[in-house]
Amino acid sequence: MENQPKNHTRVLYAEDNKRTAELLQKILELHGYSVEIAPDGITAWNAYRRERPNILLLDLELPEIDGVELTCRIREKDHATHIIIYTSHGEREHELDALDAGADEFFSKDKDAELLAHHLNNLRTRITKGIKRPHVYRLSPITSYNSASRVLTIGEKEIQLATIDARFLQLLCAKNNEIASRDYLIQGIWDKASLHKEPELKKYACRVRKALEPDPTLQIKSQDGGYILLHLER
Repeated sequence: MENQPKNHTRVLYAEDNKRTAELLQKILELHGYSVEIAPDGITAWNAYRRERPNILLLDLELPEIDGVELTCRIREKDHATHIIIYTSHGEREHELDALDAGADEFFSKDKDAELLAHHLNNLRTRITKGIKRPHVYRLSPITSYNSASRVLTIGEKEIQLATIDARFLQLLCAKNNEIASRDYLIQGIWDKASLHKEPELKKYACRVRKALEPDPTLQIKSQDGGYILLHLER
């Protein structure tokens, strides 16, 4: 574990469960983060307006102003702050609403908090280098994906993805090494038009796999009734 402060990267953590918030705060502070806890959406909104954080860690089910509305408010004028939805399972519709509102990714509360800290450490490196493009996902050392422009970059090659291919990849990226269920993907791509879409989903998975082929460390696997994007270290 990293025990020395790095650069006082500011994290605003909106969470109404006091115990959960305080435990994570202690872990992140050991990694050198300055963490402010907001117990409800209004407090988080006021804290954000008072001093913009580098990273916003956001629960969805917040009192006063929920996570989706808070994301909408922030994205109206701010496209630089990285917004992570720190969520439990079973909130598929809310997750998709937050993603469409401008959230960048999801991180499950079921994971070890040290994994979240490690992920934030990678974000901090980007922030300190002045790379403030929250919609760009770093998939591997040579591959990135810009979900706003739908451009997949592998080495020096840029690939413009078709609309549904791009949405499929964005949904996998946002899940952050979690399995994206078929229902989640179908709803995220076609909204309520979900009947008989599983064969279509398989087709788009194959197309995105094809686009990722130049980087052999990246794989899309069918697993436990869904799909997951994996980076295999080599």
